[in-house]
Amino acid sequence: MDGKASYVRLVSGAFALLLSYAAAPAYAACQRADVVVYGGTPGGIAAAIQAARLKKSVILLEPTLHVGGMLSSGLTKTDASPRKNVYGGIATEFLNKAKAHYGTPDPIRIYFESKWAESTFNAMLTSAKVKVELQQRVLKATRVSKALTEITMLSGKAYCGTVFVDASYEGDLTLKSGAETIVGRESRAKYGESAAGVQKLKRPEVEGKAILVDPYVIAGNRNSGLLPGVIDVGQKPLGSADTSMMAFNYRLCVTEEAGNRIPFTRPADYDPLRYETTARFLQALKAAGKGVDAAHFLGRGMTVNGKLDVNSTRYFSTNVWHIGYDYTTGTEAKREEIRAKVRNHITGLMWFAQTDPRVPANVRQYMTKFGYCADEFKDNGGIPYQMYVRQARRLVGQFVLTQNNLAKKTTYNDTIGLGFYPMDEHGMIRTILSGFIADESRESIGVGPYQIPYRAMLPKTSQVTNLIVPVALSASHAAFTSVRVEPTFMVLGQAAGAAAALAPGGRVSEVNVNKLRSTLSAAGQILKF
Repeated sequence: MDGKASYVRLVSGAFALLLSYAAAPAYAACQRADVVVYGGTPGGIAAAIQAARLKKSVILLEPTLHVGGMLSSGLTKTDASPRKNVYGGIATEFLNKAKAHYGTPDPIRIYFESKWAESTFNAMLTSAKVKVELQQRVLKATRVSKALTEITMLSGKAYCGTVFVDASYEGDLTLKSGAETIVGRESRAKYGESAAGVQKLKRPEVEGKAILVDPYVIAGNRNSGLLPGVIDVGQKPLGSADTSMMAFNYRLCVTEEAGNRIPFTRPADYDPLRYETTARFLQALKAAGKGVDAAHFLGRGMTVNGKLDVNSTRYFSTNVWHIGYDYTTGTEAKREEIRAKVRNHITGLMWFAQTDPRVPANVRQYMTKFGYCADEFKDNGGIPYQMYVRQARRLVGQFVLTQNNLAKKTTYNDTIGLGFYPMDEHGMIRTILSGFIADESRESIGVGPYQIPYRAMLPKTSQVTNLIVPVALSASHAAFTSVRVEPTFMVLGQAAGAAAALAPGGRVSEVNVNKLRSTLSAAGQILKF
């Protein structure tokens, strides 16, 4: 009986194994290219185009159905430098196309439509002969010694390359490659940065005077629980490291053009409690004699063709706080759950703003004039495709760019481009201070044009030898709050593409820096302000 039982178990096990093979994705032969770029963000697109223009075969892998990242998902006020001669190369090529298309008179602040951005990026990729593969989300990475050889996708497809570029916002390929990464904020002491770590809590103010907003579901009753969006951490030690991250949102595109407007509607899961903090802020402003207008909800982001790029405002925000760490470290299922939460918060906020009696009547009436743009994101109900992941994990590489480098304008022998944007940190923590709501976030810090070294995109040579990371690059949290804008990502992406094309045998640390810099200069990149 024992022998028979063993035989039955053996046969059953073999049958189960065959079934598991049948159920698993059928992994195709590895598609090969000289350069494989993961992430169809503006940085990834610039990397792919530059490598292709240097006669390399390139595959661009995008996890979603649409390339363009935030620029084709609502962020159409581009955060471009307020000074000339900061961005060049492919970033300026794209912005000049927008200027020509829309006849924009402003030579610096150039706005456009998301649908135009996606179409233009696709045309630029086609012209460069970049092979684009959509719906390709990385599952695992394979290394031989310290070199990436193959990445396998959730779809079952596999891609092999000589050099890999991780241009995703989340840095997923970087993590799976085995390179060192960080999620969250370093301490103030880590790199000697004044803007690092936990900041001082501050209550909301009106004309310099703090206003008191009760944080409890039943005002004054601690036992009733905290309102949505408020956490009970209080003032943490100033300058200490933590896993807090900037708030995320979607950059809505809205219009009041009657022929192109999808009216705001009540979401199926609408819960007024989600907006109780907003209602109480409104009441506090009214008590302080401060008026409220629709800009508190929609901002003042007029772009082109009657469209607004809706970003967060301070107290009536499309932002959702305290989700960044769970999103960054979570599974794809967890990430989609968080995306849905953010979408529901924003669509519900639009409904709240035009229907809740605690919103001033003039604002409610004004809000009814607006709706989502029917000609944008047509396959997504007018909602942008890409959630605004302001930061996720970051590489800890051969050089860590810090606040001090930005502020002191450090120069480098391997400078590959410039950055220019204030160190702009969106909401980090909303909590309780002495019984009332207080926010932990710092003011923007101007840093002016600064150089970025090639080494900030490279993993340590002891970890990975053929990966370049232009988006989730090696920067402290404080420095990243400046680097994180799309034109800078395009500058970094173009440098990554050039380096990938020039890397001998794929060894990115052995790129001839003088040759890299001359190649970038010839392509229009600006290396010195």
